[in-house]
Amino acid sequence: MEESERRYQELIQTSPAPINLFNTSGEIIWGNDAVLALLGIDSQQELIGRSIFEFVHSDDQYTAESELMEVINEKQSSGPTLMRLTPVEGQDRTIRVATAPGQYQGDDIGQAVVIDITELNQTRAELKQEREFIETALNTIEDVFYVIDTAGNLEQWNDALIEVSGYTPEEVQTIDVEDFFIEEHTDRVSESISRAFVDGSDTIEALVQTKSGEQIPYEFRKQRLVKGYSVMGLVGIGRNISQQKSWEQHLKAVDHLLQHQFRNQLNIIRGNVDLLAAQSADADGQQITAIHESVDKMLSIFNGHKNITTQILRKDNRKQMDIVAIIDELLAEFQERYPHAELSLSSPDSVLVIAVPYIEQALHELIWNALKHNTAESPEVTITIDAETTPRKIYLTDNGPLISRHEYAFIENPETLDSTSHPTGLGLWAANIAVMSSRGSFTIEESTKNGNKIIIELPAPVNSWKE
Repeated sequence: MEESERRYQELIQTSPAPINLFNTSGEIIWGNDAVLALLGIDSQQELIGRSIFEFVHSDDQYTAESELMEVINEKQSSGPTLMRLTPVEGQDRTIRVATAPGQYQGDDIGQAVVIDITELNQTRAELKQEREFIETALNTIEDVFYVIDTAGNLEQWNDALIEVSGYTPEEVQTIDVEDFFIEEHTDRVSESISRAFVDGSDTIEALVQTKSGEQIPYEFRKQRLVKGYSVMGLVGIGRNISQQKSWEQHLKAVDHLLQHQFRNQLNIIRGNVDLLAAQSADADGQQITAIHESVDKMLSIFNGHKNITTQILRKDNRKQMDIVAIIDELLAEFQERYPHAELSLSSPDSVLVIAVPYIEQALHELIWNALKHNTAESPEVTITIDAETTPRKIYLTDNGPLISRHEYAFIENPETLDSTSHPTGLGLWAANIAVMSSRGSFTIEESTKNGNKIIIELPAPVNSWKE
């Protein structure tokens, strides 16, 4: 028996869990080192003889007393029970304690095994606060947030889905994803979900049909959700594009109107002027030239508008391209047209960027403007590409007259546009739109002497980033 008790005492002494032995009145007769650490006591001598109730929080005294009676009098185990302890030093601790009857040196005792869950509770509270914060943030945004499981069912969503659809949370749980859309778009929605699982992401525009029958155009972007090597589902955002669709329709209507009326009317004016000049020997050549120049200017503005409209209406079509090869071809073209000009390119043999296809036309327009407005005897256009930066930087400099600030001030601040302060053409704005659509930046540096400097920044492919 003595050997058995010795082994038992060695076992509980080395246990990382606090283990406490107490007599029928609750007086402590022994505790391991983990108990000393939990209660903030330095030695066994300081521990033994003290009442367990001395360390139990006042709110939990009744619970502790009831468990003592159950263990000592009824010889029944109790717990695990949640309660708080008040150590000699430090803050209160939250524990779970399991108590059982036992024998020690021939006497009835109670033995308690304690698990300190203070840090665990704190972690749980922090996680709960974090979850509540995220849920509040998701419920604050106007866009629809959603998670789709691997079976294609809605798993989570924010309040915006309820507000837009008109369904209750209970109804949403029973509705297939495709049933939120008009019947003509359900197949497209299913295909989009499948593509996102296969390709990793997908974007689709579709008409949402609410519970009341309203139809709302939405754009849904979704991304594959992965944990470790396991696909958990899809996470995405749905955005109401009603206003965007209205703008697109307006732009298309104005574009067609200008294309079929504005251009045609200008060509009629030019044709009639030429006809009158041919029929009248007294026609003023300067006036005819002025009319031609005005017509050409208006047609140039229309072409700028056409290019901008095309870019705005086109979906994201960025792609990887070698910007050096593009500029090389442009400079070769302009060298033939302007043989007296000095055109140069300083760059590596190849520099990859991500941009929209229209970036080539934008660079063409910038180089052409730098040459046609240049009054120097020997026009110069120098292009330098810095491939060591991310994003990549393209510097275009010339020795021509300064670009008037009112031609580009609205690029930096659109609010500067008014009836008396606006550009005379759309070339710079079209170039800026091309760069912005490429997710880059477009800057014209101010100068106090002749010569202009335009800085274009374009994204680099991810696999070409330098560590």
